[in-house]
Amino acid sequence: MEVNHKSHCSVNDITFPTEITCPVCGYEVELWTDGDETRCYICGYKIFPNEGIIH
Repeated sequence: MEVNHKSHCSVNDITFPTEITCPVCGYEVELWTDGDETRCYICGYKIFPNEGIIH
């Protein structure tokens, strides 16, 4: 009996972190490719990767 194992994973399903320097305090912050936003661990500023806006 032959078993065919197909992966349901594609390249688009893979997430990985990108490091960005917070312009307020200079701390390196991880932005995940599937995330909507992140906060700087030191100063708390919101960083939106798709918009490039920092609040």
